[in-house]
Amino acid sequence: MPGFGGMPLTETVETLKAKACEITGLNDFGDAWFEQPLAAWAKDLGGPFLSDSGRRFLARLAVTNLCRRLEVIDWWTRHPEIDDVPIPAILYITGLERSGTTFLHNLLALHPAARPLLRWELMRPAPPPEANSYLTDPRIAEVQASADRLRGTLLEQMHWVNADDPEECTWAALDCTGLLGRSAILFMPTWGRWIAQNDLTPSFLEYRRLIKLLLWRNPLNSGGHLVLKSPQNSRNVGQFSAAFPEASFVFTHRDPFRICTSSCTMLEHSTASLTSQEDFWRPEGPGVTETIRHLELGLTRMTAFDDAPGARVTHAAYPALMADPASAIRRIYEQLRFDSPRNLADRIASFIAAQSAGKRAPAPKSLPTYGLDHETFLSRPVIATYMRRFAVEPETVRMTGA
Repeated sequence: MPGFGGMPLTETVETLKAKACEITGLNDFGDAWFEQPLAAWAKDLGGPFLSDSGRRFLARLAVTNLCRRLEVIDWWTRHPEIDDVPIPAILYITGLERSGTTFLHNLLALHPAARPLLRWELMRPAPPPEANSYLTDPRIAEVQASADRLRGTLLEQMHWVNADDPEECTWAALDCTGLLGRSAILFMPTWGRWIAQNDLTPSFLEYRRLIKLLLWRNPLNSGGHLVLKSPQNSRNVGQFSAAFPEASFVFTHRDPFRICTSSCTMLEHSTASLTSQEDFWRPEGPGVTETIRHLELGLTRMTAFDDAPGARVTHAAYPALMADPASAIRRIYEQLRFDSPRNLADRIASFIAAQSAGKRAPAPKSLPTYGLDHETFLSRPVIATYMRRFAVEPETVRMTGA
């Protein structure tokens, strides 16, 4: 994708679209649905919460998303046969952020019949990947170079995804609903409210077409299945299920206090340069209170989906996943009626050994509490109800793993 120069601090839907058209030479944005979240994003670019560098970065992020949209729609338009690509069975992982979804995603992706979608192809899907160059595509190195600039940071210790690792679905959204992995909801309040209050089914239907594009020239083997995940979509799991009837779901569960403090730590580190508010992450500050609100919304919607008739859900407890991952994975396969590979334990042991040998940076030894008391936090009504419902045990000592 060609580069582009500096941007003014004030943007509108039209100026952002115009920049994307200039960069790509394309002008067909498809359905106008995307203009709703884009308008909310543009409004927040002029809001009081951002630093000047944050405004410029987040404006460029929107333009990049719009360029990807233009390029993908151009492929869909020129090749209508892409719509005929079948969607296979899907194992879909969701749960709150920092509850073990990435670890579980990597383990389920070890199945010889599994196909995860990788970071590079989700972020750079056009032109569509080819089977004969899938492992050597030059976009892998380009996306990896971008990620490598963050080596040595707290983000590497807490959540690292290489270009050729499985990645979250949210990063592939073509309609400005997945920008910055949705972590921007904390300081983009208009956009955050729009995401929380609107039905994202149109976004998921576009993602369905994007998956077809990614499978078109790099199909699964016969009998294969997709392994996808997005903790962000725990708030929209019912809508995702409606768009993907092929999906069976795995919910991860962990002590919400550990989830909250870990989320706050990672978000503070990764977004600190974007906001102008020095006290954003103080105890009871807007970063902490919004993280808690978002956490409780996810718990409520996950519970509602699990109660829905015909829900295809099984559950994975974080402590069990850490203590005996092979048994936890085998149980998931049994519950959802997927065949378990014979050498499952060996595959998992090899993966964990590689992570421990240096492929993954060691986790931080301790995390701040942001003024939260463990026992008091777990007594909040929504959280206490969730813990009883799913038999979630308090994590008295923070667990970390590969």
